[in-house]
Amino acid sequence: MTFRIEPSEPVPHAIQRIVRAQLEEARAAAGDPKEPLGERVHEVRTAMKKVRALNRLVRPTVGKPARRADRRLRKIAHSVSALRDAGVVLKTFDRTVAGVPRASSRAAIARIRARLALHLRTQVQAFERGRCAGRLRSDLAHEWRKVDAWMPKADDRAAIAEGLTEGYRRARKAMAAAYRTESGVDFHAWRRTVKTHRHQVAALEAIAPRQMKARLDELDRLGDLLGDEHDITVLEAAICAELSQTGDSDPLAGLLRRIAERRRSLRRRAQPLGRLLFKERPSAFRDQARGELRAARS
Repeated sequence: MTFRIEPSEPVPHAIQRIVRAQLEEARAAAGDPKEPLGERVHEVRTAMKKVRALNRLVRPTVGKPARRADRRLRKIAHSVSALRDAGVVLKTFDRTVAGVPRASSRAAIARIRARLALHLRTQVQAFERGRCAGRLRSDLAHEWRKVDAWMPKADDRAAIAEGLTEGYRRARKAMAAAYRTESGVDFHAWRRTVKTHRHQVAALEAIAPRQMKARLDELDRLGDLLGDEHDITVLEAAICAELSQTGDSDPLAGLLRRIAERRRSLRRRAQPLGRLLFKERPSAFRDQARGELRAARS
């Protein structure tokens, strides 16, 4: 079934249904040998982001059981993050270096690419040769069985407005921090909060379409920009780490400038969209969400 709460569906039942479906999909992907490993990891991570977004949606109502579950879910997602980052860095590197003209640069680029490719192979081998896949599937099955422990008891749509507002507030604060410090860490934090907010909005779209549908489209645009910004920032860090060991910085100065320019461009494009999406105070956003959720119930 779809990733949304249906208008006639009780909230606890809907969230339980969606969460278990996502955990089942992640478990199936983790154990599917026919699918490329990169795709399997991507599906697992996407499912975990959606589950954690719903966990945060009900956390103000559920409290400690939801917080405990989120810690376990975060640990599962983290178990495949190194493999994901290694694959993304190599793909982003190839896109970024396309068309570099100087022969001296190409030689240095080839050396860097070989090291990045080796790092990716090492991560893949560690995952496939070890017990990572089996442990991942076991952890996902365990979380499937534990879902009931952090479900809300009452069918109160107004209550989930608190979780939605908290996600909005976190994204708004993270945006301000990102543009205040201009650090990759803070932009990554903003990206994570936007992704969480986006999944929450998607789950509520069917029962609050007036507020959520248009917002969802804009959040997708912002998420794409911040995703590209994160990938290019991770690539820059990987290249700088390699250069600190090899001393090849001079031939790659042009490439690093290109990366920095691309990062600045993505941040500039994201800023007006972020200001539009998060211009309201959290209290105003909460009141609007509560009103639409109550109207949907009646």
